[in-house]
Amino acid sequence: MNSAFYVFMNLLPKNAASRAFGIVTRLRLPIVSKLARNAFAAYYKLNMEESEFPLSHYRNIGELFIRRLKPGARPIAEAEIVSPVDGVLSQTAVFDSNQEMIQAKGKTYTLRELLRDDEMAKHFEGGAFATIYLAPFNYHRIHSPVKGDLVDASYCPGTLWPVNVGSVERVEGLFCINERLTSRIRLEDGSELLVVKVGATNVGRIGVVYSDDLLTNAGKLPRSGKRMDWCPSGKVSFDKGGELGRFEMGSTVILVVDKKIRERHPDLFKNQLGKAVKVGEALC
Repeated sequence: MNSAFYVFMNLLPKNAASRAFGIVTRLRLPIVSKLARNAFAAYYKLNMEESEFPLSHYRNIGELFIRRLKPGARPIAEAEIVSPVDGVLSQTAVFDSNQEMIQAKGKTYTLRELLRDDEMAKHFEGGAFATIYLAPFNYHRIHSPVKGDLVDASYCPGTLWPVNVGSVERVEGLFCINERLTSRIRLEDGSELLVVKVGATNVGRIGVVYSDDLLTNAGKLPRSGKRMDWCPSGKVSFDKGGELGRFEMGSTVILVVDKKIRERHPDLFKNQLGKAVKVGEALC
């Protein structure tokens, strides 16, 4: 990120601009929306062969961006933990005593800062994390990395910086200042993991299948306060690889596992570091 662009982004009302951009991507203008859709698909070289429907089915960029895939396009590995998204696994580490997490070379943040919840951060002491970055050409639905039950969810309001390499290397605590939506999932043996979904510039909306009310950057969630917690009214269960949510443009998923999971999978995330991963691929 060069200096001029950094200054521009710093001054830009990023959430409002992203909402406005989102409205544009969801317009259904017969000619303009079709041309924009086609240009987006061509520029990012989208693989429409694996898409549920042909390009002509999608009425605008917004629908195209959250396209589903054909059944069987993402086989689910037998491993206990699989990738929840298509992207690049850019960072991973076991938590040290300070629960530091790597953002980029020379830049770190803590789990407490990410979650804005000291008690929950303490629960994941001794665990590990992995950061998976999604590019615009990736499939942008999010899937459960495990078979388990939803414990709760939380929303942390924030801004919407880009999450490209330039921003990650320059903006301090980027994942802690961008808004995010976290799903907490418990496995059969009581171990737990977090799927932290981080928003980004341009639309910035994150949705989940278990609640229509938990839709970020859409005017539904409170902007005041540091964190909002949400609990399901009944049991919500996920199969491994089952759909969990979606990014309506953007962004990044941070997986956080507790000590029990990390200890039974000592090489968790390590073999995929720096590599492209797809939904359903084994991470352990």
